[in-house]
Amino acid sequence: MYHIKFFVLVLFIVINTSACYLHHANIQGDAYGAKEFIFGKDPFFQGTLPVRVEFDSSEKAFVKEYLKRKGQNIEVTDNTIESYFSEEIVAKFRNSKYFTHNSSANMKIRIVSSLEEVKSPVISLIAAIGTLGIFPAITRTYGRIQFELYDSSKNKSIRTFKYPIQHRQFLGTSAIILGSLLPLFSDRFDHSTNERNFAIMRVAFQQFENDLMLELDKDKTLLKSFTSESNKIYALIPIKNKSSSLKSSADQLHSALESQFVKAGLNLVERKKLDVLLEEIKFSQTGLTASNRIAFGKLSNADRVILVEDFILKEGQSSNKTEIYFSIRCVDVETGKIIWSKLSKYANSESNSIDWHIGLSAREIMYQLQTQGDI
Repeated sequence: MYHIKFFVLVLFIVINTSACYLHHANIQGDAYGAKEFIFGKDPFFQGTLPVRVEFDSSEKAFVKEYLKRKGQNIEVTDNTIESYFSEEIVAKFRNSKYFTHNSSANMKIRIVSSLEEVKSPVISLIAAIGTLGIFPAITRTYGRIQFELYDSSKNKSIRTFKYPIQHRQFLGTSAIILGSLLPLFSDRFDHSTNERNFAIMRVAFQQFENDLMLELDKDKTLLKSFTSESNKIYALIPIKNKSSSLKSSADQLHSALESQFVKAGLNLVERKKLDVLLEEIKFSQTGLTASNRIAFGKLSNADRVILVEDFILKEGQSSNKTEIYFSIRCVDVETGKIIWSKLSKYANSESNSIDWHIGLSAREIMYQLQTQGDI
């Protein structure tokens, strides 16, 4: 009996300290990915499609509660949930040879994901203990990734691709060896030191990309919706502040945002030219009115203006956190229509300089704009 207990204890320590997970994901019904190798077909479409990508990750906040209401009564880790809401999906679009990210693209691809079921290992756990982890403990998760083609010119959804996902997570001594080998041969496999993985989003993206390209081969009218206007010219208006003590920080935020927009590929009006024009038409004193907006557009050749307002900086006032708040919106010069609008709420307890925190807050708001298809 002592030897059995010792054996189980050693196995438990080996499996948990190794912390090596092997993941496999596939679209439900594709024979665990085997159909791709047997019946796969390369699309005939050649070229790139201008798109904006909107990734809705808000659902992850409700996943734990949803699974509890469903009656599964299991503990779902944040890493398991994050696997179905990974930013990997946005990266795949940006790295694809078929898609070109364009902030003026007519077609917006809306991505919605969900985690619907988690099955903890029971029988496989017993087998893992009995074989020293050679037969791994297997956790199964089931979810869904949806890609919606939204035609901005018509303000309507024109097509939706839905993919039910099957995912298996292997934990054991065999996963340590296979985890370093199988991902080299297929994107359906991934290995990690926790429950989080990228295989789920990679599989969903690959299937969508393939299906869309095949659809374009069949339906030539669909291709006409993938258009883009000429690159817009943006003017990032300096931040107005009632408090003179915030002027230096406001200038830092303006510079940090300017840097982020340039990195994102936006064509900005030069700062020196901007200051002269704003002074000429008294834009900064009177705010954004129809008359000065149009006058400014003609003088600067800007198609859109970006305004940052309600800037607040709190340093060390709440649990030693640095807090930064501001609103940012983009307005069409000709029509006055708000193109996008965001509220930044940044809080960080890291003991770094103010300009470091300001730079990070600018990066965070840029990430929001990019993942929601605005930039």
